[in-house]
Amino acid sequence: MSKVLVVIPARGGSKGIPRKNVRLLAGRPLIAYAIEAAKRARRVDRIVVTTDDEEIAAVARRYGAEVVMRPPELAGDEVTLDPVIFHAVQTVEAMGDAPAFVVTVQPTSPLIKPWRLDEAVALLEEGFDTVISVINDTHLTWTKEADGRYVPLYAARVNRQYLPPVYRETGAILASRREVVRAESRIGERITLLELPPEEAVDIDTYFDWWLAEKSLLRRHLLLRVDGSQAIGLGHVYRALSLAGRLIDHRLTFVMDAAQPMGVELVRHYHYPVVTFEGDPLPTIAALKGDIIINDILDTQADYIRALKAMGLFVVNLEDVGEGAREAHLVINALYDSPIPLPNHLWGPTYDCLRDEFYSVPIKPFTERVERILLTFGGVDESDLTARVLRALDRVEGTFEVEVVLGLGYAYAASLERLIPTLRRRPVIHRHVRRMSELIERADLAVTSAGRTVLEVASMGVPCVVLAQNEREMRHLHARSEYGIVNLGLGRSLSPQFIAERLQQVIDDVALRRAMHERMLAVDIRGGCERMLGAIFERYRAFEEGRDEDDNHREPADR
Repeated sequence: MSKVLVVIPARGGSKGIPRKNVRLLAGRPLIAYAIEAAKRARRVDRIVVTTDDEEIAAVARRYGAEVVMRPPELAGDEVTLDPVIFHAVQTVEAMGDAPAFVVTVQPTSPLIKPWRLDEAVALLEEGFDTVISVINDTHLTWTKEADGRYVPLYAARVNRQYLPPVYRETGAILASRREVVRAESRIGERITLLELPPEEAVDIDTYFDWWLAEKSLLRRHLLLRVDGSQAIGLGHVYRALSLAGRLIDHRLTFVMDAAQPMGVELVRHYHYPVVTFEGDPLPTIAALKGDIIINDILDTQADYIRALKAMGLFVVNLEDVGEGAREAHLVINALYDSPIPLPNHLWGPTYDCLRDEFYSVPIKPFTERVERILLTFGGVDESDLTARVLRALDRVEGTFEVEVVLGLGYAYAASLERLIPTLRRRPVIHRHVRRMSELIERADLAVTSAGRTVLEVASMGVPCVVLAQNEREMRHLHARSEYGIVNLGLGRSLSPQFIAERLQQVIDDVALRRAMHERMLAVDIRGGCERMLGAIFERYRAFEEGRDEDDNHREPADR
């Protein structure tokens, strides 16, 4: 005997959206979602689809439901669901089965979760006759009188939270004791409501509903594992924020080290959800139950990546040349290439994600005269290349001005203050810069370290000279002549005289700077964010398909 019978009504004559029940929604027939929810519910014993359509019947059987073909008199537009469900129950009972509870699940509610069906059954077991799924739809509402006048359905205009609750039926679930299911009704005397969250309450009736449901079905929970501090700078955090700005279709959670509050506060300033951890991040990540994790923490360990994969996460690493890079599902290195062509690696400056401000500023036209030079060496400037280049520029001939950007972690402010009065060309100093793009747009030449600023400068077409901060930056593949960059090498090993000679050459050689400008713009850096996200979700879809294929060969874990 089947205690709980799920009946899914699916008529073939849908007019609002033709062939709605078998139309593909996010890659699956619409009716498949209701069947799968019922299959995964713990308390459901039998699943029946009642239909008048052979195509719907075939799809229903393919996804594991039984089929009851309803007679023509129950297939018309004017027929309500009560006699349809009653007919299906009688058909099952004629087969020798007598359910105690009958749960109607509408295929037009594809976002309903399996455990909602279990919750409805549990309420019936508590003694209720009927359980109806609803959504809280409390608003200031109006109605129209018989004489055409519009009148309010509220006593006073107050904020929504002070109004009495108003519940709207979603149509997703109507569960009843068998004894109250009749041809005229499925509602008994003792009724309770099952309130659904908005993301499960979509009822597909129009094409807009369809679009909304598909967006919701494709929505995933992304974890952004990133940190920022004076020591490591904020570049990784800004990139994560840029990615977040383009992931509006998905749920996002930043996972950050509580011991590095600078980055945490920056993310919170932009009002994104942040979960912090102390010590080992793995327990916190496991509790969040994400779908995809993007690690922007430089080199990872293999054990860490294996632990993430064991959680069922799709693992993406950015700028990773550590042991974990081989274990991740996807590694995207805009700054590094791979000495071995690993299949899980993508690299090159066309995969960089610029900060949002660089998409709203125009490309700077080439200027033949160098009238303003911009110096910017990252948030920390560990080798104090700022002072080294300022000394070099004092030896360079020309009538240009110099602007300097100092990062939050710059530790040489005192010595820089002593240096500036000794220079014949006094620079303008900028601290706590909010709009870096505006300073780059003013410059005719930029001198930077080999970090992500090079890509920001290149995206605007401003000729750029690079001095690497350390050996790791020496490996950055984007700071090369093929991309229009003059790379002088490891900055701390270069004398001011050598730097001055190279800068003088670049300033004086108009043809060289024009070629630099043209090579920079030949690289589609501004399309990098979309390219990166496209690669992530393309690989993730393949990952999901492989996991679904595996699931088809095993019993559901929650059955």
